[in-house]
Amino acid sequence: MTDLYLMALVNVGLCVAIVVISVCRLNTMQGSVLLHVQSEYAGYIGGAIASAAQPWWNEWPQWGSLAIAAALLLGLIFSGHAWRKDKPPASATAPAPLSDFPEITP
Repeated sequence: MTDLYLMALVNVGLCVAIVVISVCRLNTMQGSVLLHVQSEYAGYIGGAIASAAQPWWNEWPQWGSLAIAAALLLGLIFSGHAWRKDKPPASATAPAPLSDFPEITP
């Protein structure tokens, strides 16, 4: 039983980190950020809170829950360079212009 408590505690720690990073990034988003990018981070917050609350409905997190939470947290950490200086990346604010792609000629 102590293994379940330990996994639940690690899961809560991972989920709190996910929520903190996601809230910080949502806070930096201005009106020009695409709606699907805002929805993505709102979904991360909802999913992390639901994952952290699993023990309250007798679903104890196991290795799979820890792995997916750790993978999501690593993805958020590794994409941190794009969010430096409290600015969302250009790819989050507007679709890529088609004129930047070279013409394909046969």
